[in-house]
Amino acid sequence: MGEEKSANNYDTNYIGDSSNSNDEHSNSDPTNYFRNIYLSYFAAEPFEMLTKHNKFKELCLENDNPETHYIEGILQYFVHKEKRKGLFHLRQSSIGEYTNGTYLYGLLMLALEHYPKGKKYLDKLQWKENLSTSDHCRKRVKKTLSTIPAIMETRYYTAMVNLEPQTECYPDNMAQVCKHCYYSKRLTQFVQFAMNQD
Repeated sequence: MGEEKSANNYDTNYIGDSSNSNDEHSNSDPTNYFRNIYLSYFAAEPFEMLTKHNKFKELCLENDNPETHYIEGILQYFVHKEKRKGLFHLRQSSIGEYTNGTYLYGLLMLALEHYPKGKKYLDKLQWKENLSTSDHCRKRVKKTLSTIPAIMETRYYTAMVNLEPQTECYPDNMAQVCKHCYYSKRLTQFVQFAMNQD
């Protein structure tokens, strides 16, 4: 099935049985539709779902759409300052295998000094084998968070300092990462970005 773009220019590609190409949506299950709809436009512009498209967001959340959990997690955590709700939605996004949600949840766990949990979630991106997934997630999360003002908290800096490795690593070189410095470097990138947002 082809890709469709709405008037708002976000991807509304439906993942379903495309065996009947003449009547693709006639038997669509709304649960599957709202669960699987791609929301890359809203993931990059989360405020759009906070205002103009709130009802649509609620339908996607009711049907457990992982990308919508990511968006809601960002809105709850950074905009409404509802940390617990935000983390819940980001974790749900990760459970739904949305990699940006996994990355951000792991990063926030590190920033909140829940180091073992943060490492566990970042490890799901298999950075030890290849940094590409982790790097792509970082770029997309950074783009999304650049739309949110004042995300820095003092405790993030404290967590970053406490996580610094005891071994000699290359502090500014992500190409030279090891099990001792990867998490520290990712958290340092996040804290530096957050500090520049204020």
